[in-house]
Amino acid sequence: MTSRSLRDKLKAQLADTRRMRELAGDHPLMGGVFMERERELEEQIASIPLGVKEARTVLFFSGEPVQGSEGIDASFAGRVLEPFQSMVMADYADRFHGVVGTRGRRAGEADSRLLLTALPRGSFGLELTKAENDEIFEEDQLADTLAHVTRLVESAAESDEDFAVELNETAPRVIQNLRSFLEVVAKGNAGLRLESGDSRCTMDPIRASEAFERVSATISQTETVPVRGVFKGVLLESWRFDFLNEDGHKISGKIDENLTADQVAQLNRDFFNQRCAAILDKTIVLFRNGRQRTTYILKDLEPIE
Repeated sequence: MTSRSLRDKLKAQLADTRRMRELAGDHPLMGGVFMERERELEEQIASIPLGVKEARTVLFFSGEPVQGSEGIDASFAGRVLEPFQSMVMADYADRFHGVVGTRGRRAGEADSRLLLTALPRGSFGLELTKAENDEIFEEDQLADTLAHVTRLVESAAESDEDFAVELNETAPRVIQNLRSFLEVVAKGNAGLRLESGDSRCTMDPIRASEAFERVSATISQTETVPVRGVFKGVLLESWRFDFLNEDGHKISGKIDENLTADQVAQLNRDFFNQRCAAILDKTIVLFRNGRQRTTYILKDLEPIE
């Protein structure tokens, strides 16, 4: 159960307790019992901080694939979990390992692996939790990723503008997996409630279909271009670079995943603050509302004769 669901459950119990206390009136025994229970619930609610993030997420489904709270179509469950896990892995790699390619194995896959740990009832839910290890910081990082993925799914269901804004810090591979995830939900005529920590998004089958159409209408175009200017260096921790083109405009982005740390360090030594030609993968993401976003990946630097 997520923090938000637990808080909602306790608030519902508190409301019931207050109604029972009112019904008990001045009863010498029951009035005191309900007052004490009310204080306990208020303390429990206050102990759950707002805005909390967790390395846990719950996907509640409704609609055609679900039989009440009894079960979910096994084929649907299998198809929907794979792109969701891939979306989480891609976002985690992009945020905390600095790089994510268009295909192949993602950095930090083992750190972002989720386990199916529970089947919550209500509508039928699938609870996914981080696989246990001894790395405390990785749990916080995965919690950040799950919160972002929840916001990303929610933005896809809200509007073109909300979706475009949320994609400002989202890797293209994450978008691909988001499309695959929403395709399964939409074509299965399913509704979805996605929760992680205090983050939650809800969509009925109609909104799920609209979200899938919105993401499907997002087009990504990539080309390799040479750009002349001054190389301003690389931050190895974030795997990002800065470059000033000949017009004085700053270009920032990530480093190609095929370059090693030694190769990038050598680029820093050879070209820092020097005029050179940057070989860049330039990706333009076109949104349905006409907005566009441009990102860059540095593949190499070459001297200018």
